[in-house]
Amino acid sequence: MGPSLLNITIGIAILAAIFAVLQWLWPSVPNQKTIRPGMLSDLGYFLLTPLITRNLTRISVALALIPVAWIYGTDLQGLTQGHGVVGAQSLTMQAIQIVVISDFLRYWVHRWFHTGWLWRVHAIHHSSQTMDWLASVRVHPINDVVPALLTVPPLIIAGYNPAAVAAFLPFLTFYAIMIHANLRWDYGPLRFVLASPVFHRWHHTKLAEGQDKNFAGLFPLWDLLFGTFYMPRRQPTDFGVDDPVPGHIFGQLIYPFLSSKR
Repeated sequence: MGPSLLNITIGIAILAAIFAVLQWLWPSVPNQKTIRPGMLSDLGYFLLTPLITRNLTRISVALALIPVAWIYGTDLQGLTQGHGVVGAQSLTMQAIQIVVISDFLRYWVHRWFHTGWLWRVHAIHHSSQTMDWLASVRVHPINDVVPALLTVPPLIIAGYNPAAVAAFLPFLTFYAIMIHANLRWDYGPLRFVLASPVFHRWHHTKLAEGQDKNFAGLFPLWDLLFGTFYMPRRQPTDFGVDDPVPGHIFGQLIYPFLSSKR
């Protein structure tokens, strides 16, 4: 059962309060305006994603797994309970492995979204000219469905039990929001271990030096290994894209089907 409109509204209020304090205490861009262009569209995504997009994603993943369940001689419920040597591990061990493997897979999916037609979809997420916590939710439904299709089924086929990470999902969601926030945190010596707000804000910079860098969502190790790590000591300040992405949510939802190639 998905979240109610009331729960979403409460969630927005709580996050707004938390990040109002954090972004005031440790701003990357001092005196950045809270009320900014695109804010209403981003609030629209805050409703669209949990109410519609995530349901489309769940249905898409379930449809992809139906033939797999048939091959295994079971149903979807049985398939997602964990199986084989992998599923015999403790849920804690499975959770650690799922987080690491899924971050690795999503690193490559993210790189793919920076090419060809998929960039039209992903450019919407990059179109925010003011980077703050709310900019994190500007995600086209295709940008949610495709990564899930390319990461969840392989893990379930391998034998992992999705329930292993259920308790961590709220934290992972909060972390994904936090690394978009207007925060100057770079984690110091840990900047090579965990993705920080500065690390991810460089990914969103409009400057040529930061283009196609810092694809990892959690572990910069992937960027270090594959030559896409970029994190100078200074703070990025110029964000957005040159692509003609509309400023309102309705135009953004149809933009991938109307725009020219990158």
